[in-house]
Amino acid sequence: MNEEKQDQSIFAAFAWKFLERDISVVPIAPGTKKPGQYSQEQGWRGMGDWTRFAQRMPTDIEIEHWEKWPDAGIGVVLGKLSGLVALDKDYDLPGGGNDALQALIPYSPVAKKGEKGWTRFYRWNGEKSCSFDVGGMRVLDVLSDGRQTVVPPTIHPTGLHYTWITEDTLDSLLSVSELPILPDDFLQQIEKVLAPYQSDNDKKHQKRHVAPKEDDGHINTDLSIQAEYFRDLNAAALSRLDDWVPKIIPTAKADHDGYRCIATWRNCKNPNVGIHPHGIRDWGGGYGMTAVDLVMYANGMPFQRAAESLRNCLALSEPEPIQMTVGGQPQHQAHPPAHTPAKLPPLPWQKMVEQPAPVMLPPTTSDEPAMAIPRFITNPPGILNDIAAWITATAPKSQPELSLAAAISLGATCTQRIYRSNLANFTSLYMVMVAKSTEGKEHPQSCVERVLTAAGLQDLIAGSGYTSAGAVFSALLRQPSHIAIIDEMGKLLKLSRSKGNANSEAAIDKLVEAFGKLNGVIRPPVYSTMTMTKAQAGAMQGAVQMIHNPAVSILGATTPSTFYGNLTDDLVQDGFLGRLIVVESSQPRQLARFVDQTDPPARIVEWCKKVNAPAQRTGNLSEIAMAEMPATTVGMEIRDECQELMRAFETELNQLKDQFEPEHLDVLLGRTFEKALRLSMIAAKACDPNTVTVRRDHLEWAISYVRHYDMAMIRAVRKNRIVNQIDTDMKKAVDYIKGARKYASDPKLAHLASVLASGAMPRQLLLKKMHMKASEFNAMIDTAIEAGIITRSPGVHLNYAGDVYYCADQD
Repeated sequence: MNEEKQDQSIFAAFAWKFLERDISVVPIAPGTKKPGQYSQEQGWRGMGDWTRFAQRMPTDIEIEHWEKWPDAGIGVVLGKLSGLVALDKDYDLPGGGNDALQALIPYSPVAKKGEKGWTRFYRWNGEKSCSFDVGGMRVLDVLSDGRQTVVPPTIHPTGLHYTWITEDTLDSLLSVSELPILPDDFLQQIEKVLAPYQSDNDKKHQKRHVAPKEDDGHINTDLSIQAEYFRDLNAAALSRLDDWVPKIIPTAKADHDGYRCIATWRNCKNPNVGIHPHGIRDWGGGYGMTAVDLVMYANGMPFQRAAESLRNCLALSEPEPIQMTVGGQPQHQAHPPAHTPAKLPPLPWQKMVEQPAPVMLPPTTSDEPAMAIPRFITNPPGILNDIAAWITATAPKSQPELSLAAAISLGATCTQRIYRSNLANFTSLYMVMVAKSTEGKEHPQSCVERVLTAAGLQDLIAGSGYTSAGAVFSALLRQPSHIAIIDEMGKLLKLSRSKGNANSEAAIDKLVEAFGKLNGVIRPPVYSTMTMTKAQAGAMQGAVQMIHNPAVSILGATTPSTFYGNLTDDLVQDGFLGRLIVVESSQPRQLARFVDQTDPPARIVEWCKKVNAPAQRTGNLSEIAMAEMPATTVGMEIRDECQELMRAFETELNQLKDQFEPEHLDVLLGRTFEKALRLSMIAAKACDPNTVTVRRDHLEWAISYVRHYDMAMIRAVRKNRIVNQIDTDMKKAVDYIKGARKYASDPKLAHLASVLASGAMPRQLLLKKMHMKASEFNAMIDTAIEAGIITRSPGVHLNYAGDVYYCADQD
């Protein structure tokens, strides 16, 4: 490890990552959680006026000054300026209720952890900072304007590092707009759940915004006895890797002078953590770790137990007891005398005694905890809730997200080609369920067939896929309104992009056309008549058939590897993927449940009959071959009260399209608005089968649902497509590095002019040019370095704080 780089503070090494994402930062005094300021004369003092950086970003001069302060950490300023709000949870509820509280907290792709608890990040939506107590103990903080939070890899006062516990990190997102928004009534939900456990004094101050109390007094940055102990423990561990790494790091494999392991705590798949005598680094997350950090996160252990397990592996003796604090209360940590062999605590895979991680929901039908599902998915409107609940209740493996996807498909099928909004929307939707093999994708599909059959609507069920464009046209000619239940959706996509499978590609193209022609007509392709007689040509022209208002819904199923493994650029770009609502289950592998396969409830069957009744009266179902006649539709009005919401959603989507355009992913949001309008009509009928109006609450739910899954799809496509494009990305990076000198004259890059003029490409600039997440960028750079394509060097000799890159063949 380079000596100059070791002397560089964490703030100097990492703060620019947040600043380039328009996230305001402040320096944190070492060994504390406080914003601080440093001078040689007075040492570290509190930065009493740090909240000014919630009103404006730090200037370049301020940043350059802060980067010179010794051992400074990083604090992210929350609130409107940075566009961030955070939920901070350190303690469980005394006396129970923790599961209920946890279930209310929405999923976020970005979360960090210090000594205990967790902090999750969300997009700011006007929230004010406030706190919730139970029994005088803080169970939840809402951190917004006037608050900051210390971020990885800053060192915690105990001596361990703050660590990201999600695969995505705050400094790897393209922007904070990728984060979800908390529900508008989130604080009211929390207040209601906590009320039974709170005293009057607990309730007195909750939800009241309190400005932080900061001063500019002296800060003692000397290590505590506890921190010194862990510093010495970590130093001993690095010098004796073989004594503990193979024993208590489950995924560790030997690598040169050390080991590599997988960052399982961030749901990673590759061995991206280097464990060497000079230090431990999570290359994917971009931060360093101590030995105690690694044991804690690799095994899901609490901090104290991780340190004790490591100490026992090293057979260290402790003549004096260590005083540790939890929640401000000292706890006596006794150590055995030197002559008594210490007993290593059982590890999680030896005895399943650990509680689920706090960011996960408790296991029900699985050995593993499951990620929390947003409330708008677990509590859909009207009969959709009943349908999804019945599917889940009769499922051998519980998949609530897939159950709702099937319920939506059922609603779309029963109402398509019947109801038309005043904005010319119909209700057909293409739903694709993605889950691990044998994890319950087939059950929701069979339930849709059972309900349609019980309702006498089995004529709406078409085949299990399409082999060509002609097959799509023929199916619509027979059944102008139908649902295709496709078991292997991923394989269909794969075949459509395989050489020699023009028919499958044409089938996809025809489905793309059908999605947009619900209010129009599909015509068959025109063939040449040059070699025909006049009689033959005339007969062909007379045989041309058209399909009015083609209504297709799809309920497909596939596995993640099959689906994402075939996402080529042209498949992303041709528009089909953007027309899908891809519902990927977050459930772990489960144990099968032995449940009764009850018949569809009568209320569900009657609802299907009722919303489909207009088709029976007008003959569209009984005379289903009459595809050449325009559909007789029932009008539905999207009320004026929805216009403000629609305009805001369109504005949000346009901003996201601009953001994702450099990655050519903007096309995935091209139909998001249309899908939300279609789903809002289904939501309206789900609440009242007789209604012909779409209210604001129907549209709000539909937007939340479609936004959630479309943004998840963009993240998944970006993550999985990178594997197939790494060679292309490396070539692109080489082109940028070779052209470094030409950027030196750009006035916008004046602060990097001297670096660029030397032929070096700064990491900060290359990351921006590549439009990649930092984790993906790091993986690509590491691969290029190992292949001998580029070289990396600290930019200290060029007065640049970060790394710089050169081409390996560069003079």
